[in-house]
Amino acid sequence: MPTNYFSVSLEQSHVRWALVSGDLLVLERGVLAWEPVSADQVIATIAELVERHGIAVTALGVSVPATVFADDEQGVVYDGPLAVLDGVALGAELSFVTSLPVVVEGTGRSSALGEYVAGSLYSKDLAAALVIGDRVDGAIISGGKVVRGAHSFAGAFGMLRRVAFVDDVDHANDMSSLCGEGALRALILEAKGMLDMGDIDTATLFDWVMQGDEGALRGLHTYAKRLCMWICNLQCVIDPEVFAIGGAVAMQPAFMEALETMMRATMAEISLKPIPLPQLVPFELGPDAPLVGAAYVARTHTS
Repeated sequence: MPTNYFSVSLEQSHVRWALVSGDLLVLERGVLAWEPVSADQVIATIAELVERHGIAVTALGVSVPATVFADDEQGVVYDGPLAVLDGVALGAELSFVTSLPVVVEGTGRSSALGEYVAGSLYSKDLAAALVIGDRVDGAIISGGKVVRGAHSFAGAFGMLRRVAFVDDVDHANDMSSLCGEGALRALILEAKGMLDMGDIDTATLFDWVMQGDEGALRGLHTYAKRLCMWICNLQCVIDPEVFAIGGAVAMQPAFMEALETMMRATMAEISLKPIPLPQLVPFELGPDAPLVGAAYVARTHTS
């Protein structure tokens, strides 16, 4: 029987799943909408997805938008938009229910590993990944491995602060608040005078951009310049060969085009000319990146 892995990528509004072969090819994939109200519901949903496919798998890999510390066999989840999982030993709970080895990894790291083994970061010796979703997640790849740092916290780009010292200690100044998908939406709606319109999906935002809507383009370029300044700062610290950009927005050609344009404009304004121009590429695997990465981590831990 061939070796297969089951992967899930958890997000606030949905869970993606995939059956991944031993050589990291996606054999089947799907998306399930959800509104998780408890950790038990999350665990039951994942277990049902595994059972529903009725295919023997070697291990389960889980990608979650949160902090998971290295070598934590319990797979405890900390922080992140899925508040019901905060402090939950997700790996141990899922292993008990499914009777499978389970490895849990943060979305930034699993996505970066997926792109490293089969996507835009393939064969790169030193690279960085930025995942733009409800929050900004990230990871650094060096020599084929995730750089975790002394406290397993390297790559937590979303927690970077815009200013070093502020009286207000809320999250309004962090990278996730300023560069997440919500920030892009707010800037476009503000530029169009539509802040009271409520939730508008990403596809609609880029429909406006593709139609040449002046407000939408202005909002997109404001956001792109903001993100470019953060990337320039990371270039100074990490100096990677390439930044791979993931998330639904990065799958929009107009987004990457705006980012490239504003990066060149931003670099022209910077007085420290020796800073290398950051090389930006979209994820090749798209939404499959965290699924392939989670399978890769599961394969590594069970082989």
